[in-house]
Amino acid sequence: MDNTHHEEHISSYAELFGTWVALILLTFMTVFISVFGSGLQTLTVAMALLIASVKATVVGLYFMHLKYDQKMYRVMMMVVMSLFTFFLIMVILDYLTR
Repeated sequence: MDNTHHEEHISSYAELFGTWVALILLTFMTVFISVFGSGLQTLTVAMALLIASVKATVVGLYFMHLKYDQKMYRVMMMVVMSLFTFFLIMVILDYLTR
């Protein structure tokens, strides 16, 4: 017997449209930084990675429905994001110390 309980959820059009608008704005920010931030190479890359991380979080929460799933899935996502941040910092430190 399956003892798990799963509730259905329906996302409203307003919520999906707001998510889409947020992703479009973040994409425009990425393009703007890549085109007009060429004089700030390190800052440009850091901002692009930050924006990409925010976009991945938004996609995970709303389009992959992690917002409505069990907390364990959110914890696993946070572990992955933490490991990504840790390895990114390690790569930056290695680059800076050469």
